[in-house]
Amino acid sequence: MPSPQASTLPSSFSWPDDRQVAVIATVAVELWSHGSWPVYAPMAAAWPLPGAQDTHSVSWAEYGVTTGVWRLLDILQTKEMRATFGINGLVAERFPEILRATGGAGHEIAAHSYAQDVLPACLDAAAERANIVRSCDLIEGVTGRRPTGWMSPRATGTARTVDLLAQAGLTWSGDFNDADLPYVLHTPYGSVVAIMHSDVSDVRTPSGPAAYRSLLEQLLGCLLASGRPQILNLTVHAHVGGRPAMADAIGRVLDSVQQAGDRVWVATHQQVAEHVLRHTGHATQRQGAS
Repeated sequence: MPSPQASTLPSSFSWPDDRQVAVIATVAVELWSHGSWPVYAPMAAAWPLPGAQDTHSVSWAEYGVTTGVWRLLDILQTKEMRATFGINGLVAERFPEILRATGGAGHEIAAHSYAQDVLPACLDAAAERANIVRSCDLIEGVTGRRPTGWMSPRATGTARTVDLLAQAGLTWSGDFNDADLPYVLHTPYGSVVAIMHSDVSDVRTPSGPAAYRSLLEQLLGCLLASGRPQILNLTVHAHVGGRPAMADAIGRVLDSVQQAGDRVWVATHQQVAEHVLRHTGHATQRQGAS
């Protein structure tokens, strides 16, 4: 399968109302299949138990769906900000109330594979296609709305992922990290907007909440001072960033975003994708899952 052809943004590109930085808050709500757990869980990383069922790491990961996501929803409601929630299909099966609350609050829900251990890079073409369709079907079955965007676990798709996403009627992919700004990928099935995955997140800031907050506020200041359109992807995971200290840091970063006033555009991934498609003259194409 040939690689999709890319169109970069024109030099005249700007965010709505000439705002300097588009801020997209990304909340990952994740579960692992039975018998799997995140290898970066504190006990799993510090004291691995090969061959044993790591019940502590399973419990640690499930904090996101029992507690963390609700704390993050409350913070976003207080700040009156919309976010993009990347949600596993397994979450839709086991905790549909999370999707109903998230969609009801006006947030975007993106498909994030069936589970965190179902990685596109480890699937053949038929299994990858089925995973995309299954994930979208499960979300639509709860919310009544089909997702328009996709995030692979580990942000790692395959050479065919973009084609499969377009074939399934999706508008954007959050798996990319090779540019500052989004760009358009063209496939035989329609266009998909590539949106950058964040270099900075709660699971990649080992020094803790204070360092996470400081780094993001420094990055926001740098982007605002650049003199050209920029994007800040504020990425958190409900089972990590939803814990009290990190959630407090996230709330304070959002305060800094609000203090930037009309220099920032707080948007969802889909809003960014639609703006990019309009600016580049490409129509959104939704063919439906197949």
